[in-house]
Amino acid sequence: MDWGTVTTEDLIEALREVEWSSPPRPFSEFFSRFTFPRSYSKWNSRLKCNLYYYRTNYFIMIVAILALGFLRKPLAIVAALLTALSIAFLNDSFAGTFSEKVTRTVRQFSPHLAAKMRPALT
Repeated sequence: MDWGTVTTEDLIEALREVEWSSPPRPFSEFFSRFTFPRSYSKWNSRLKCNLYYYRTNYFIMIVAILALGFLRKPLAIVAALLTALSIAFLNDSFAGTFSEKVTRTVRQFSPHLAAKMRPALT
């Protein structure tokens, strides 16, 4: 395959459709032969090829780096979760569903308090 002609959109689509449960490539192969490409087109082509071929290895490396960072700064886990939750609340359907579930839960324990809560948006 000529990776120079593959667009970024094609690569993203291929990564969505590919089997992610495949075992990672050997790390000796993954870390061997580090050289810098001589031109931008070769660099771009190699980047696309490596992302596709070593996708599981890159995923493992990202998870390991994040885990090490979170072990060094445990509060970062809380910050990351709060950031993810904040981003999720920007989605109206998620916020509406979350609001309904909270209202139902509060209604089970305290109907009086649930009556004071503002009604769900429709």
